[in-house]
Amino acid sequence: MKIFLLEDDFSLNRLICNALEQRGFFVTSVDDGYDAMTNILNNKYDLYILDINVPGFSGHEVLEQIRKSHEKLPVIIVSAQLDIDNISKAYDLGCNDYLKKPFELEELILHVKYHIKSILKSDVDKDVIELGSGFSFNLKEQSLYKHNHEIILTQKEKLLLTLLINNLDKTVSSEMIHEYVWDSKEMEAVSMRSMVHKLQKKLKSGMIVNIRGIGYRLISAKVEL
Repeated sequence: MKIFLLEDDFSLNRLICNALEQRGFFVTSVDDGYDAMTNILNNKYDLYILDINVPGFSGHEVLEQIRKSHEKLPVIIVSAQLDIDNISKAYDLGCNDYLKKPFELEELILHVKYHIKSILKSDVDKDVIELGSGFSFNLKEQSLYKHNHEIILTQKEKLLLTLLINNLDKTVSSEMIHEYVWDSKEMEAVSMRSMVHKLQKKLKSGMIVNIRGIGYRLISAKVEL
């Protein structure tokens, strides 16, 4: 899962990043509102963590921009602003959660897991998504297993598999893959085909199907292949 973090306190930024990455999340972090705007306009994330008082655009303004494109993706505000006006404004703009500083890192992790659960429509406390045919994907570790034996994945393969799992039995367009896995950076079409092919070889034949001219689909165990 990809998480975006806006936090201008360098030490806290690093602590949050490390805590999330140790739990298998992929984190993009910035320390000012200008970089935040550039990132959210050009890339897609699964969850956003925003401070309010940061250089450049405020967390409120960044939240407002996120909601213009993504109405339902979770946004957690982390702020030392405890007055009701700031809290009320954050919720009016569409935040899902407001965590007051200082907080324990484990408390933030619990909030993140709660909102990720709503995305996956799955119990992330189990950490494991069963894919059928002996395959499973551990969300916490971002690890693929077949009958409890780990299958090594590259970072981009992990991101692709996460994206496909989030859209199980639905077609994921090549544009979505480009945005999510490559952060919309320039790439050759052959790179995507090559990576998908390598991931297909690590799963059971037919689990990832090519929807010609559109993209790819991960078939769940409940769907006839």
